[in-house]
Amino acid sequence: MEFNLINALILLAAGGVAGVAAGFAGVGGGIVLVPVLLELLRAWGLPRESVVQAAMGTSLAVAFVTTVSAAWRHHRQRLVLWRLVVPIVPASMLGGWLGSELAARTDGRVLQALLAAALLYASVRLVRQREPGGDATGLPIRSVWIWAAIGLGVGVFSGMSGLAGGVVLIPALALVGKVPGRYLAATSAGVILFTALAAAVGYMRHGPAAGSLGDGFVGFTCLPASACLAVTSVPFAQVGARLNKRTSGVAFRRVFAAIMVVVVARLVATL
Repeated sequence: MEFNLINALILLAAGGVAGVAAGFAGVGGGIVLVPVLLELLRAWGLPRESVVQAAMGTSLAVAFVTTVSAAWRHHRQRLVLWRLVVPIVPASMLGGWLGSELAARTDGRVLQALLAAALLYASVRLVRQREPGGDATGLPIRSVWIWAAIGLGVGVFSGMSGLAGGVVLIPALALVGKVPGRYLAATSAGVILFTALAAAVGYMRHGPAAGSLGDGFVGFTCLPASACLAVTSVPFAQVGARLNKRTSGVAFRRVFAAIMVVVVARLVATL
């Protein structure tokens, strides 16, 4: 694995963009990080059978610290609906752990194809859905089991995609919970910081033996790359969170969907 100045600069730039995406869209930044890491890890000569998992594991490690930063800013802006976060988190953490174990046992090309399909579906749903208006005081009451089921699905998706789960949680919050657009990214961030943590630990534990991927790897996670990405993703997550508060939910959905379509195209092209 070659980790030089050019690679470091690429990672720093990607981390900044991912941080803005995480804070603005509530998705953890994986929509930026996973494609970038796939390209870099392939160029570094990692074994083909481990490249996708290594990209996902490294992305999730960064997503955790990035989303902590974003969630803190959203919390200070009073946009996180913690009463929805609490029933979702336990199941989403369990799902994240299970998803990482499944990903470690699945062919990378299959994971990449599933990731592309899920992103395309989520982008279409976001563009077509009608955004609930108003404030968060009159949200419908849903069973804790409904939210637990959603959390489990979000977690498994997170563990098997490296995207921290926001791309499926946000549509669920809007469609099932009728959450107004201005609370979507913030509430998603409050959930996926825990989901990303569980999945990231899973990738570290379920990965190959120490040293088999090269220096700097713990399981499927490249620590030097994670640290480099976090240098810019953490502060820029604050920027994204502030932009979210000043931007309408309609604009958020369109930008988010457009980003995902670009990512899908690249994932399909590199299968």
